[in-house]
Amino acid sequence: MAEKILIIGASAAGIAAAQGARQQNPEAEIVVLSKEPDPPYFRTRLCDVLADPGAADKILLHKASWYEERQIELRLNTEVKEILPQAHQVRLADQTRLNYDRLILATGSRSFMPPLDGSQLDGVCTLWTLADARRIESRLPGVKKAVVIGGGLLGLEAAYALSRRSIDTTIIEFAPRLLFKQLDEAASALFTRHVEKLGIQVVTSGNCQTLESLADQPAVAAVRLADGRRFEADLVMVSTGVRAQTEVAVHTPLAIDRCFIADTRMRTNLPDIFAAGDDAVCEHRWYGLWSIAQDQGRVAGINAAGGEAVLDMPVPPYLVNTMGTRIASAGRLGSDGQDPQYREEVSQDQDLGRYRKLTFSGEKLTGYCLLGDTSEFSQLQKQLQA
Repeated sequence: MAEKILIIGASAAGIAAAQGARQQNPEAEIVVLSKEPDPPYFRTRLCDVLADPGAADKILLHKASWYEERQIELRLNTEVKEILPQAHQVRLADQTRLNYDRLILATGSRSFMPPLDGSQLDGVCTLWTLADARRIESRLPGVKKAVVIGGGLLGLEAAYALSRRSIDTTIIEFAPRLLFKQLDEAASALFTRHVEKLGIQVVTSGNCQTLESLADQPAVAAVRLADGRRFEADLVMVSTGVRAQTEVAVHTPLAIDRCFIADTRMRTNLPDIFAAGDDAVCEHRWYGLWSIAQDQGRVAGINAAGGEAVLDMPVPPYLVNTMGTRIASAGRLGSDGQDPQYREEVSQDQDLGRYRKLTFSGEKLTGYCLLGDTSEFSQLQKQLQA
């Protein structure tokens, strides 16, 4: 009888795991369980749906024929409530139990909603699924002012999409500048000016305290900061990070430290159970990046199917296209005061919104930051890793 590989989750890691398992073992029975109603899609492109609802069909990972050709069974609207490691089973929400020989946990993450007063008001939302995107988009025709809480990549993309729908949009970022970890102060200032030229207001060092409504109305009307500033809004999108979905294993001895703990073969501490993606931490490192989730899923799938793959996970660069511009950065972006050989090369063009910074220790490249023109990215990344 063919071995049965069960995969919980159908995003980047889950689908990469199914593909890796099939390549390793042409005979295995591979079943992917997804609690979502939609076929797997590019989560990184959800904001396309806010700008254009017709984009929903364009962001699918694969056509239905892709799964059929590879004999990968994809079950949608199928929620796993609990894993039963001793029995090699999972229990579904309808109480059905499914057996497995190998199990891959690719449950991913969910949006984090901070404990804000008023977070239950109508018009307060998070964006993490295609269903979220459709629900938010359906409200947009009646929205005049929007506030996006959080200036990370998803928050930036959401604000850009809302602005393109002619909605007066404000980004409120808790940190003292946008992309605090990815850009140095000068690059962030230049990027912020670019965002503001698009008509989007940027508020940094913004500590959101309360989401307010008018009188006894159930809908959100404004965001109040701790310093008293108030920003009117018909729609408030909260984009303040994610949390791993580990609930399926809460009653098991599976090792969890906010995420499922896995080794470089994506094995957990329990036999025949692997983990990959946003729900997994490997070698004490977690990045929350699509490419890393795919790599982890591929390794988990190969090994669940009998292979011996090992994850190679160098620190990834930050490379994005957002707000109509491009950003690439990696390595050290400033001096820590400990390297007497530290030096940097900086150039910028404020009119074109371009910034280039290279840092060195002696003659060795130790970091780079590119804004606007990222054509040197590949060359610099190779040089950095040399």
